[in-house]
Amino acid sequence: MKKIVVLVLILTAAVGLCRNPLLAQEEKRFTFIGINPSVTVEPFYEEGEFDINIFPVVYQRSLAKRFDIRLTPLLNLGIRNTGNKISQYGFEAALPIFFKPKENKNDISKGFFVAPILSVTRNRIEQNNIGLWIEPGYNLLFEDKFAMTFGLQLGGTNFTDDDGETKWGNHFGIKIIIGKWL
Repeated sequence: MKKIVVLVLILTAAVGLCRNPLLAQEEKRFTFIGINPSVTVEPFYEEGEFDINIFPVVYQRSLAKRFDIRLTPLLNLGIRNTGNKISQYGFEAALPIFFKPKENKNDISKGFFVAPILSVTRNRIEQNNIGLWIEPGYNLLFEDKFAMTFGLQLGGTNFTDDDGETKWGNHFGIKIIIGKWL
């Protein structure tokens, strides 16, 4: 699990560092910074227990006229009947594919999209989770580059215990992201 997280971080850094130096000559490329408030309730939690992401930052950047990349860290605080503590950490990577292409790849992304998503997390009960799902959604653009994204996530999560036991579970999520293109 740690190897996967380290590999993804290294690849992300390499892409950022190895960009073409002539990009500075291009017109401005917008970056979206937002927040994604999220709450998780699993079927095996006791009544009144839930997780809340306490680091709900979202980073999104255009890759092409139809494609963006969206990265979201996950740091969940588990609210439990027996006491509160950090319950899960990891990241989510999405590749929104927009139905209508932009005129220029550096333009702000908006409109309908569908995004394949990979989520890699580790929770405190010694379990690794890898989620694969699809998110249809809509990027709504307001004045002054403020934006709101609505999405519906459907898919599955693989739960792997440290003792090697694995099982699959369904994933359903409602995604609301609020932020600004800079």
